Amino acid sequence: MEKPDIALIQKHRKTNYDLDRLYDRHLQLEEEIAKIESIRVLTAAEEKKIHELKKTKLEGREKLEKILKPLR
Repeated sequence: MEKPDIALIQKHRKTNYDLDRLYDRHLQLEEEIAKIESIRVLTAAEEKKIHELKKTKLEGREKLEKILKPLR
């Protein structure tokens, strides 16, 4: 996520529940993906899990973008 977006989120997350919730989830997904990707050799199940997490993260990012667009 780009710095201007992060700054905008930080500015508005206290007054926008959806923005706050989506950004928290975004951060959780980033951590979970990084944790799994740090494993040297991934099993097929781990690769599938990463794919699912990234898809969920992208869906959340799209929702964040809808909220941020009018705030820019």
